[in-house]
Amino acid sequence: MTMDGRESEAASSRAAGGSLSLSGATVWFAISYGIAVLGYLAVNAFAARLLYDEFGYFVIAVTAATVLGQLGLFGAHRGGLREAARLRSDDSEGLLNLRRAVRVVSVVTLPVTASLSVVGAFLLAADVDGRSRWVLAIGTGVLVWLGGQQKLWANYLRGFGHTRLASLFEGRSGGALVAVCQGALVAIVLFFFSDLGLSGALAAMAVGFAIPVLLAWYLVSRMWRHVHPGKLTLKDVRHVIHRNRHFASNMLGGSLNSNLETWIAGVVFTSINVSLFSAAQRLSTLLSISIMSMGVVFSPVVSRLFARDDDQLEALLRTGATLAAVFTGILWIPMLVAPQLLLQAVYGDAFGGAALILVILTLGSVSNVLTGMCAVPLTMSQHEAVVAKLQWGGVVLRIGLGTLLATQFGTVGLAVSAAMVSTCVSGTLWYVTRRRMGIWTHPTLRPDLRLLRRTAG
Repeated sequence: MTMDGRESEAASSRAAGGSLSLSGATVWFAISYGIAVLGYLAVNAFAARLLYDEFGYFVIAVTAATVLGQLGLFGAHRGGLREAARLRSDDSEGLLNLRRAVRVVSVVTLPVTASLSVVGAFLLAADVDGRSRWVLAIGTGVLVWLGGQQKLWANYLRGFGHTRLASLFEGRSGGALVAVCQGALVAIVLFFFSDLGLSGALAAMAVGFAIPVLLAWYLVSRMWRHVHPGKLTLKDVRHVIHRNRHFASNMLGGSLNSNLETWIAGVVFTSINVSLFSAAQRLSTLLSISIMSMGVVFSPVVSRLFARDDDQLEALLRTGATLAAVFTGILWIPMLVAPQLLLQAVYGDAFGGAALILVILTLGSVSNVLTGMCAVPLTMSQHEAVVAKLQWGGVVLRIGLGTLLATQFGTVGLAVSAAMVSTCVSGTLWYVTRRRMGIWTHPTLRPDLRLLRRTAG
């Protein structure tokens, strides 16, 4: 059977199994997105009030764990999503390969990365007292492992067509379930164990991943329990790393592009300025969550439609970008109109001074939305190496330009650098997608919502 035949059969089997249309998947995304945003805001609001001038270091630790979790996955989550989306329900060999990849990540690469994170956090926390130092180090390692697991299972659920459930596990903040759990646990630390400080906040974040991750693991593992991968070998490890190396480079570069400025702030600025910059950066990140999460929703469809119907693919991508722009606009307006009041409402009165930083950072985040899901068709059509090169080019620019402007102009200079590089990277990806694939991805004034209803998610 040809690839087109296998993909068509896979899509048909999902449709027969009662999977949602793309419009239904988008509705579920919107609901879970709203819940995730509220949970995300709750985490940051409680953590800022708990930590105040240490809040910036909390953000640095959480974002570092996110990046390290991406590194430990070695791209297997996105590669797995692409393969699962094309898989026939009776393809035992395909399921076996997917299960082998998950085992390599869960048993080898993620644990090694998490262990190194524990050592690194312990060494960096030399000024922290003994017990808190160990809690901080171990909490960081657990956060790395569980954060990686969350991304792994969320992508596999989406690839296998479990759209409703996947929507609850997806998103930059870990998805709706993770965000709600973490928000509740950080609140408990704030009100009942505030003496734990930074260590307690990180421990709450780690535990907040655990319950959703266990649920997602159980749901995915039921699909392949009839296939047995046998003994883990070094050949399996090499195969998974080699097969997904471009995905790994792409995802790591993307994570670094999202977080580098916060780390530069931690090196260059005082603790209070780190906290102010981090607060603005965390709020501006909300503007990019819609397009990033929508990209995950659309990825299985893009994988199936690639090289089969480019006109339909472009219409879907531009309609999705339009919906993401609407979600983003709802959040962007208060950030532009009343940034100081918004910062004070979320973080407390002491954070109102980050208003100008927030406005500047939002410009870069909005550029990601206005160029649409340009990275998705590239990565789902085996052009992920191109995306990786552009992402790493952005990393180099952020380090050089960001450090220069931060040292010369302070927090505002760093914010300007972040906005400029984000606009440059997203604009280049948009142009490359047009040149490589012949399709546009930016929002349209004529979205085809009926096409979303006709397309299987």
